[in-house]
Amino acid sequence: MVVNHDTFCSLTGGCYYKYGDDVVLDFVKAACDKLPQNDPLRPLDSILERLEYTADDVEGSQDLVLLVSKKEDGELDIKQYDGPTPTVFSDSTVAAVVNFTIGDCPDLSEFKVVFPDDPDAEDLHVSMFYGYNKFYIFLYAYRILIGRFPELEPYMIYAVLASPWGWGIDEEYSIIADQYAFWWLVADVDEGGMEDPEVNGYDNLGRWEYLWLKLLCAEGKSEDDIIRDAWFGKGKLYHFARADLFPKSEPLASFPAGQSDTSFSKLPFDVLDYLCVTYLSIREASSLLCLNRSLRAALLPFVNFFAQKAITRCHPCWLPIVAPCLRGDEEQLRWEQMWEGLGGEVPWAPYARECAKSPGMRNRQRIWGMAERFRNQVKEKGWLDGRTSI
Repeated sequence: MVVNHDTFCSLTGGCYYKYGDDVVLDFVKAACDKLPQNDPLRPLDSILERLEYTADDVEGSQDLVLLVSKKEDGELDIKQYDGPTPTVFSDSTVAAVVNFTIGDCPDLSEFKVVFPDDPDAEDLHVSMFYGYNKFYIFLYAYRILIGRFPELEPYMIYAVLASPWGWGIDEEYSIIADQYAFWWLVADVDEGGMEDPEVNGYDNLGRWEYLWLKLLCAEGKSEDDIIRDAWFGKGKLYHFARADLFPKSEPLASFPAGQSDTSFSKLPFDVLDYLCVTYLSIREASSLLCLNRSLRAALLPFVNFFAQKAITRCHPCWLPIVAPCLRGDEEQLRWEQMWEGLGGEVPWAPYARECAKSPGMRNRQRIWGMAERFRNQVKEKGWLDGRTSI
C-alpha cells in the first residue's frame, strides 16, 4: 500500500496511488487488526465496502503534467540529480509536458513521459525528488487552472512552485503536501485537539487510527450518515477523488398533473424564472417538484432551463472546461459523448443532483477555488502585465 511519498501534486497536494492499493481500507483494516473481533470500534464491513476509490480515481492520480526547466539547447532538464532552477523564467527555460506518469518504481522517484501516438517511441524516464526543480500537477487540476486562467503561462506556474515562499500557503494544500505526509491527515480535528486513545483504553492505537475508527463507528448515526461524514464531512476523502469525470443522469419522469392547482403553479413563466433563478438554490428549486403533481407538471418543462442557469451562476465548476494545452479538450469531448444518447440534451436538474453527491465534483469545486487563489498570487506578484519572462 502507498500511504506517503516524496512527491505530490504541486497544486492540490494530492498524490498518485497504484492499482490494487486500497488507500483507505488498508489503513483502517490495519487498525482493526489491533482490536478484538467484537470491539465497538470495529467498523461494519458494509461501511468499509463504501470507502474504496474507483479505478478511474487511480487512473486520474497517475495522469500528470510535468513542469520542468529546459537547458540552453531546449532539451528538458530531466537528469537524476537536479541542478538549480532557472534564474530567468520564460517559455525558453520552462516547459509543461503532458502524458507524464509514474514509472515502475514511483516510490523510488521513477516517473516517465510516454508517447501514446507513437508506438515506436521509447518512454522518457524522469527522476523526481522532493524539493528539487521538477514538479508535477494532476492533468485534471492543470486543465482547471489554465482553463479558467489562460493568461497563466507554464513558466509563471513553475516560478511560483520554485520560489522560496512557494504555493504551500493554501491551507487545504499544505496539510497533506509534505515529504512524509499521509492521506489521513486531511481529516478535520476537533477544536480541542486529538483525543488520546490511551485515556479511553486503547493504548495500542495511534491517535489518527483512533480518530478514523471513531468516525466510522459514530454512535447514533446511520450507515449513510457515517459514509457521508467520511467522504464529505470530517473525513474529507473527496480530496483524492478524480475531478474531471462528470456524473451521468437520466431525465426526470413526468406524472399526470392532478387536480390540486396552486397559486405558485399559475404564475407566468417570466415570474417563475425570476423567482427560481434569483432566489432559489438548485436544491430548493428541485424541491418544488415534490410539493404536488400540479406544480410538478407546471415546472417540469422548465426545470432543466432553471437548473442550467443556476449551475452557470452558482456552480460553474460542474461544467466542462477547455484548456490551452495538449489534451486540453478532453473534458468537452467526454461531455459531448456522455449525452449523445439523449440527443445532446442535458437533463440539468438530475445532473445537478448527481453532482452534489459526487466526491469527484466536490474535489473539482475545491480545485476550482485553489486555481483562483493561485492565479491571485501570480497577479499580486505583478506577473500578468504582459511580460514574457520573470
